[in-house]
Amino acid sequence: MSSQAINAIVLGGISALIPTGLYLFLVWWFDRYEKEPLHLIGAALFWGSIPAMILAALARPALLGLSGALFGGAMGGLWGNAILLPIAEEIAKGLFLIGLFLFYRQEIDSLYDGFLYGSLVGFAFAAADTILSAPARNWGLIGAAERTLLLGLAHAFFTGWVGLGFAAARLSHGGMRWAGPVLGGLVAIGLHILRNWALTYTFWNPNLAALEAVIYWSGVLLLVGILAYGMAREGAWVARYLADEVRDGVMPAALYETLRSPTARLAYRWGPLLQGDVGAWRRRGMQLQVAAELAFRKHQRQALGETAVEAEIRRLREMLRQLT
Repeated sequence: MSSQAINAIVLGGISALIPTGLYLFLVWWFDRYEKEPLHLIGAALFWGSIPAMILAALARPALLGLSGALFGGAMGGLWGNAILLPIAEEIAKGLFLIGLFLFYRQEIDSLYDGFLYGSLVGFAFAAADTILSAPARNWGLIGAAERTLLLGLAHAFFTGWVGLGFAAARLSHGGMRWAGPVLGGLVAIGLHILRNWALTYTFWNPNLAALEAVIYWSGVLLLVGILAYGMAREGAWVARYLADEVRDGVMPAALYETLRSPTARLAYRWGPLLQGDVGAWRRRGMQLQVAAELAFRKHQRQALGETAVEAEIRRLREMLRQLT
């Protein structure tokens, strides 16, 4: 490998890590009250960037060869790149989510958890693709970062649907629970195919160029929607599961009402810091954190039937009593 290619890979790696790190921080920060284990987050990033990329790369020649043999010429390339490769890539990325569901399903407590793991696998896959493509594309620092961000949002959007499907299966009961992963996988593959077809717009119709932008922005909208859902869910759980803590004297009614209002919670949390009272700011932050975690654990006990959280509920309840 030439020194120029090595330099391009190093530059592409640095450029790819910047948007990947920002995306990781964003989705991890919004998962405020039940942080996912760092080793599973690392495993998702590792799988997307190395094993999934290797599996897709190994499948690519065979799939393009098969498509060329069946259709020939430009049509063979179109079918291979726009249809067969998206299927192979989503299967390669989705293998991690299958393993997560089989062996670590207790870590999937909400739809957001499923989306988080799926989107991280997808974003890491895009970052690896940017790095490996750097020698041929000769990107600069900004160009590689922009490419990783756009492609990362697309792959996060696709594989996030697979994660949502497994999360739906985890949270559902009855014979229809397996419909979630199947539907999530089909949506991911369908959207991925649609995006790759849009990339071939010069072969069909220039107007399809806008379709690619729609798919990229759909990934952003899905992320915003999931975050909005999470915040609304948090408020609903606080209202439902902490009312009896007020009745039992664990927390004051004023704090309960503050937790129910996003604006009141914001003012309560940051007001002391604006007045220079760092101690009160820290104490109130712990109050809000512990109260929200208590509501979350009580939801786990009731909605998922997980009695193993009883000890954690008692611990959080005592912490909240002491903090208030």
